[in-house]
Amino acid sequence: MRITCPGCRTPLPPPRHVSCPVCGLGLAGPVAAELWAVDGHLARLGRRRRELLAMLYASPPPGPAGPRPAPASAPAPGAAAARHIDASRSTVRNTLLGVGGTLLGIAAVVFTVLSWSTLGAVPRALVLLALTGVALGAAWMLAKRALAATAETLAFIGLLLVLLQVYAAYANGLLGLDGVGGRRYAAAASLAVAAVWALYDRVAPLRLTRPTAVVLAQFPLPLAAVAADATPEAMALVLLVLSLADLGARRLERGTATVTGLIAGAAGTLTASWPAAASVPVAPAGAALLLAAALVALAWAFRVHPVLAVVTGLAGSAALTAVLPLPLRWTAAGCALSAVAVAAAAWPLRGRLRHGAWTGAAIALAASVAWVAPGAFAAALFPGRYLDARWAGVGSPDLMDWILPATPVVLALLAAVLVAAGARAAAPPAALLAVLTAAVATQAPYPAALALGVASAAALAAWAALDRPVRLSAGAAAVAASLWAAAYSLAAEDATIAVLGALALAAAGCAVAFPVLRDGAAAAAVLFLGGLGAAVPLAAGLPARHAAFAVLAAAGCGILATWAVRAGTGPAMETAPWPVAAAGVAMTAGHAAPLSLALAVTGVLAAAVALRPGRRPAAWAASALLLAAWWVRLGASEVTVPEVYTAPVSAALLALGLVRRARGTARSSWADFGPALASTLVPSLLAAWADATGPRPLLLAAAALAITLAGARARLQAPLVLGGAVLVLAAARRLAPYAADALGSVPGWIPIACLGLLTLLAGATYEQRMRDLRRLRAALGRLT
Repeated sequence: MRITCPGCRTPLPPPRHVSCPVCGLGLAGPVAAELWAVDGHLARLGRRRRELLAMLYASPPPGPAGPRPAPASAPAPGAAAARHIDASRSTVRNTLLGVGGTLLGIAAVVFTVLSWSTLGAVPRALVLLALTGVALGAAWMLAKRALAATAETLAFIGLLLVLLQVYAAYANGLLGLDGVGGRRYAAAASLAVAAVWALYDRVAPLRLTRPTAVVLAQFPLPLAAVAADATPEAMALVLLVLSLADLGARRLERGTATVTGLIAGAAGTLTASWPAAASVPVAPAGAALLLAAALVALAWAFRVHPVLAVVTGLAGSAALTAVLPLPLRWTAAGCALSAVAVAAAAWPLRGRLRHGAWTGAAIALAASVAWVAPGAFAAALFPGRYLDARWAGVGSPDLMDWILPATPVVLALLAAVLVAAGARAAAPPAALLAVLTAAVATQAPYPAALALGVASAAALAAWAALDRPVRLSAGAAAVAASLWAAAYSLAAEDATIAVLGALALAAAGCAVAFPVLRDGAAAAAVLFLGGLGAAVPLAAGLPARHAAFAVLAAAGCGILATWAVRAGTGPAMETAPWPVAAAGVAMTAGHAAPLSLALAVTGVLAAAVALRPGRRPAAWAASALLLAAWWVRLGASEVTVPEVYTAPVSAALLALGLVRRARGTARSSWADFGPALASTLVPSLLAAWADATGPRPLLLAAAALAITLAGARARLQAPLVLGGAVLVLAAARRLAPYAADALGSVPGWIPIACLGLLTLLAGATYEQRMRDLRRLRAALGRLT
């Protein structure tokens, strides 16, 4: 609730004052407390009075028969009128004055442009002068009578008339003014108009004349520079000086001078930076202008808001960049160095100013990084070309048009700045890109580039182990460096073997030396060992289906290492051998005998994993792989009898169910014997239905009968149901030809009639249920 002074009604901020800061009324003591109580009671009475008035306005006047209350839904006329009012009085006033002032201004322009020639020289000047005097004098008088809005409108009309007089005097050659150059006349006229309006502001008690005078004062200096054919550097200097003048004028008119000064400063800074953007390096005068723009922005930041110091950082960086004698391909490095130098020079500034200047320098550094980013990414991704051209020889990267020689310097500075600024987590990727681009930009020899990639991976891994805040980013950068070296090594056979071996040894060393990286490093070692296992046999001339078993051996080594080193292992280390094993199996695709053996070896590896506590579900994968190996082997031997494929599976599952029964851990018969019986009965039934000739249907029926009887004897549901169903379906297959012949002789209307009857029965059942529901509802209604 807002608290106001009882005397002058000035809002009082909490807590209560001893006296009013405006009128000096004492607000403490028993008399003041009684005054507060009286004011509160008067406020309540005022609210009640307004409520009673609203009620009376809402009710109709009493008729002859006495007062009748209005309907409850009838709206109050006052309330209805208030709902339709959507413009305040000030809005109406300003709109009317604005429209009127605009119309008068249009009339003045029409008179000046179209009706000027109908009068002589002296009468024309006297008419405009008289109209201007009337408008400005009336504005002054209306302001004295507290008609401020109307006075402001007339004042602006008077200003328009002044401008029209200036234009008309030059356009019609009054007093020989047409002989003066247009640009020089514009500069002098703008200065005269600004001076006249500033003088009028001193005598007229109007509110908007001073901001208008500040706006008018922006034009004389730039127009004078244009009249003098000033160079862009001189124009920039004029605009910066004007910005400083506006900074000083803020003591007289804060808001308008701030806006105009910032606009002039921005225009001056952009004009000063244009020569630097056109050519680097520029003359010392251009760099001095950029430095002056930086100082002007710093002055504004000191007086107005520290965020403007961002321009100081940007302009200062641009000034130093512009003056450095560097070729174009090294300009990005100059920009980065300048940004770092400006950030260092901004250190003595106070807190928020310093941070603003640092932000500007950071933007300049980011611009230089964006300049070299395409080349950096090209250097990082170009080894990918060897994935499709394995061992085709080392070719030239052909990236010199993309990679600037300044790229490594910029990225190294970025990494150093990130470390110094406390953002070490982002530094490892920048450092890695700096190293890779240095290797490509300097066209380092192929072995040296590979050694640099492997060394970078090892260094980044050590950094990740020793510095916790950068562990994730440095680890990811180490993986990226390893992949870069591995992909680049695919250009030559010897290089592939050497790099993959070095990476595997480095990863294994990191796993041993740094327990915190053991999981990821061991996984990387297994992956690189798998790649080495594929590269060595392939380089020796062996086919891929034979080299696959070296890859499977690498996967086995990974599983053995996981088993031997249990401390520090994690999901990465336990998962890594399986992509390697999958790659080994894929290398035998298209060759049945090696594929069967590869599946069997992988199944044995999965069974070995299942022996570990907590890894029992791996036994299902081992069973599936061994089963697949068996089936591939049978397919390679051209065995087409499905029972040969399914019977071993059924036998194994049946034995497992019997063991559970013997141990007393049996579940339902469907869980113990259902999969075992279905895995052979279903494929055999499908084969019997597809081909009813031969002994298969009879043998299947005999087996199903035996299973049914065994289920009946043991009172087990799964054998009883599955055996009986297969027996019935096998017998039905023998009846199927005869049933088809019998159905062929049935008239066509009988199936349709059967379908109609079924539909009718369904509808009758639905209606019966609806009737029962209605009866139930009626019974419940009677009970309640």
